[in-house]
Amino acid sequence: MRKVVIVDDEIWIRRGLIQSIPWDRFGFRLVGEAGDGEEAHRIALAEKPDLLFLDMRMPGLDGKQLLGMLRRDLPDLLTIVVSGYSDYEYMKEAIRQKAFDYLLKPVKKDELVSVLERAVEKMKQQETKKSTGQFDSKEDWLQRILYHAVTDVEAREKEGEIPLPEGWSCGETYVMVGQRDTFRDGCESSNLVGQLRELLTRNQPFLFGGEWNFVVTTAPDANREFVIVIVGERLQQEEINKLSQIVQRTLKQEEIGSYSLGIGIKREDAQYLRRAYLEGGQALKKKRLGVLGTVLWADNDMSKQRVNYPQEKENAFLRSLQMGNKEGAQHESDMLFAAISEDSMTVDHLQRSAFLLVHSIEKQLRGTESRLEEVCGKNPQMYTEMIQHRNDAAAVKRIFDEEIIPSVLAYYKRSREKQGKKIVRLIQNMIENNYDQPLSLQQIAESHYMNTDYVSRLFKKSTGHNFVDYMTNFRINKSKELMKLSAYKNYEIAQMVGYEDYRYFSQIFKKKTGMTIGEYRVAAETVNH
Repeated sequence: MRKVVIVDDEIWIRRGLIQSIPWDRFGFRLVGEAGDGEEAHRIALAEKPDLLFLDMRMPGLDGKQLLGMLRRDLPDLLTIVVSGYSDYEYMKEAIRQKAFDYLLKPVKKDELVSVLERAVEKMKQQETKKSTGQFDSKEDWLQRILYHAVTDVEAREKEGEIPLPEGWSCGETYVMVGQRDTFRDGCESSNLVGQLRELLTRNQPFLFGGEWNFVVTTAPDANREFVIVIVGERLQQEEINKLSQIVQRTLKQEEIGSYSLGIGIKREDAQYLRRAYLEGGQALKKKRLGVLGTVLWADNDMSKQRVNYPQEKENAFLRSLQMGNKEGAQHESDMLFAAISEDSMTVDHLQRSAFLLVHSIEKQLRGTESRLEEVCGKNPQMYTEMIQHRNDAAAVKRIFDEEIIPSVLAYYKRSREKQGKKIVRLIQNMIENNYDQPLSLQQIAESHYMNTDYVSRLFKKSTGHNFVDYMTNFRINKSKELMKLSAYKNYEIAQMVGYEDYRYFSQIFKKKTGMTIGEYRVAAETVNH
């Protein structure tokens, strides 16, 4: 039976779909349901379903991100987007990520059945092609090899057993990886493969004696990178450099953007394409941040640059963040990124420094019994993946400036407000229960590891009075209650409410009430009688 997973953050939507699907008719079996993208991704990797229903708007990892990850990790999975939002942007994203179909809520049963019939037909076609070794296209074939995440692909590659189309089993091979120098989120690259294929076809007679072949594809999230694989009897490095310049120049002329190219080590056959692709990608990690439109060749030494991390600048940034100082946090963030993104530093250095910063923020949040995912909607692993796809400092910094820093500052503000209310109530309780004792706001603040000036401002904002006035008013009110009882002498009452100096107490009493102690007691006695 074919396996199905349903993903929607509303349980009643999931239940409605489960009841509407004719399970037996199509030979389907429900193997999992999820309320958020991260849980859905875990279930999909574990179960490897044939069909997945997906809502686009979910907390945390949303449908847009999940579609890209599923396309990378499970290229054969058919995805049906089910959304209550009919705007063009969601439909465009579903199409771009090659979702199988798009249904609007509430789902009509006849439309659902029609989509399922076509989905089953597509599955049968996929199964036939897989059994006969056919592929949809060269692009599909190469994507399966380069971006299939499960380990059996790499295992087969080690044994040299990847099935290649006819004509690709022999000859020298180069893999060229192209990545944008400046990240452009949401950039439409759907026509990039066609443009590159046309360019290479046009130049085919003039390079490598005309005796070579090629295939082009893009990463599942097409704006991340493109890959060109070249095979021929004799592939000279000078000619590869010439081809690289043609590709870069054309992309710039067509206003597609500035790309740097990483080229893997030459192979004597095409059995190790994934390995050569990884080498090309690793070569790009060595690109200097101040250099655009360069070509980097892989070598056997793929060691990473040592990260000289500015720990003191990170500490200053984290302090400002924790204090909720928006201007200070932004300033310290600017200083930190300036230190890790000098023109002479590499993409690898920038990315690894950003990874360290993400995990430092996570560690600090855990100290308050929270996590990055709870505060920002994404966990450190998700942010790490985002950073890996950005080769320029501005794009990496935007992740922090637009997502992480505002969310963490808001979290600390909420925490301070909650903690502030707690400390104000604590001070009020201490006054109410210990008004006869000497009390100091500084001692209270320091005993809770808080700044005295901050606690003082917080107390006045909450109560309308500063600490001394609030405590004085409470003591005078208590003394007025005691004066109604004739058993206590005036000096005894002064001591009972925390004043050892009777003369000082009498001055404060008159200032607060407008009456002397004697006048007040006479008036109180008259009222009582």
